[in-house]
Amino acid sequence: MINIYILNSNQKTIKEVSKIGNINVNKINIDECAKYEENIKKDISKDNKFYYDYLRLYIAYKNGGLVIDGNVEIVSSLDSLFEDTLFLGYNNTNTILTNIIYSKNKANMNIAKILETIRNNKKDDIDITDIVSLSLNINLKKTINTTFRGNGITIYSYDYFYPIDYEKNGKQFSENTKIIYYANDKLGYRQKTKLNLFKKYGAPAAKYLSTMFDVARFNLARKKYNKQLKHGIGIDDKKLSKRVDEALIKLDEYKSKKAEYVIIHNPYWLGVTSATKELFTNLLPLEELYSANDIDRLAKKMLECNIKQVIFSAFNNGWDMLARKIKEYDKNIKVKVFWHGSNSQVIEFQNWNTNVMALNLQKEGIVDVFATCKESMLNFYTYQGYNTAFIKNTVNLEQELLNKILAEKESNKNTSEKLKIGMYSANMDWRKNMFNQLTAASLIENSEICSIPLNFDAEVFCSKVSQPIDGIRKGVPREELLMQMAKNDINLYVTFSECAPMLPIESMEVGTLCITGDNHHYFKDTPLEEYLVVKREDDVIAISDKVKYALENKDKIFELYNAWKKEYDITSKKSVEEFLEM
Repeated sequence: MINIYILNSNQKTIKEVSKIGNINVNKINIDECAKYEENIKKDISKDNKFYYDYLRLYIAYKNGGLVIDGNVEIVSSLDSLFEDTLFLGYNNTNTILTNIIYSKNKANMNIAKILETIRNNKKDDIDITDIVSLSLNINLKKTINTTFRGNGITIYSYDYFYPIDYEKNGKQFSENTKIIYYANDKLGYRQKTKLNLFKKYGAPAAKYLSTMFDVARFNLARKKYNKQLKHGIGIDDKKLSKRVDEALIKLDEYKSKKAEYVIIHNPYWLGVTSATKELFTNLLPLEELYSANDIDRLAKKMLECNIKQVIFSAFNNGWDMLARKIKEYDKNIKVKVFWHGSNSQVIEFQNWNTNVMALNLQKEGIVDVFATCKESMLNFYTYQGYNTAFIKNTVNLEQELLNKILAEKESNKNTSEKLKIGMYSANMDWRKNMFNQLTAASLIENSEICSIPLNFDAEVFCSKVSQPIDGIRKGVPREELLMQMAKNDINLYVTFSECAPMLPIESMEVGTLCITGDNHHYFKDTPLEEYLVVKREDDVIAISDKVKYALENKDKIFELYNAWKKEYDITSKKSVEEFLEM
């Protein structure tokens, strides 16, 4: 007979627990809880963040059995789990919760060690997972979404007790799910759907149906989005018109400066915007255009400001109509496009649609010059008969910003024994080659990855290859990105498809080596190519060997880079001048 202690739970939970059978269910009511709280009063203050962890563990230590704090639902037999001496559960990736605890016997020595560690803890920046790890002298944060067994304790993966994904990190129900723990947070529509499918059809069917649901939802959203792009349905006209008003004010500023050209860019396309700012002045932020009136206002203002050239940096919806309107009013105004994509990206609808749009405009005589920052595309489109230019992307950080970054880099030198490897392509996009780079990093002894953005799939993968990984779970502003890159020993950007990526040069500019792929023109036919460029992006051995080789030759590489960059910036500036003269 197993004692079960239920804290802070409703009658539904008591009814659920009674399904287990052959057990003694002890509901710890308020009065009984008060007795336990009185017993631990001398050990821990109620405002201690580990207070309720301590209370649950203390009850398990004093009585043995299963302790449940919260509302739960039993979905399958727990018999196999009761063979364990002591178990807890991961709540999410590598974080433990103590809301479900089982101890076969009272006075468990591992629980005693955890209680003692909580009592002696003086640090504010640790969590209960750190406490348990310190108590048992094991790193429980290394095991991500994998059951840990050892040292007389089992920590079950989250799908056993905590499969509901409140934090949207991609958790799933599985055949292992025994108990469903419900936090106080309300379930969203998708989570409710997954839960209902699991309860009705079981884990395998639920996974399949959930995937099909997500695919259908994505396809529906894509069709809706494409319809919006085509017809302007659902577009916030007032917001877009406000942006046009701001662009008209900007054009007046350029008129006073007697600017001969403007370059239009979408400010929400951060990579394109950064590349544009590095090369050009007279930037004109503008989003998509749907209103004929807005398009007409912009075209007339450009004539009024005596603009001689209008350049589109990348190409957005509605910009084709603006290009036509400009030529309609004045055929002598040159219209040019600076394309930041590559041929491989035509697999993506939006890239293909806007690429074809820009090229058709040149065939019609609307666009005078089609520029690219990818050398192979230049040769291809020239062969196709297009009037094409090659613009060499570069990075020139403002001295004040660079000094700030380098000062921060100096004051935050990596003092740990681990080699810090930065990754900035960590998403599921096929182009970014995430898993090959993670695997290559795992071959570098005593290394850890700092990933921006950090995602769940990368964490799970790294747990399987025993590679430490940490980072920031979202994109960050450029200045913070540069700061983070500067703090690493080496950065990885070995992707499958690029035009002329900013990141490798940004990394080198802040004093951190960067290994990159063989899909752009940087370092071509120079000694730097041997040190920094991987020619087989899907070969993890080639990537890891290149990392080791670069680290061994760091001083030589930066000597070569500084000389290369000086000459390259001259050619970059010249490429922009030649483009503007066409």
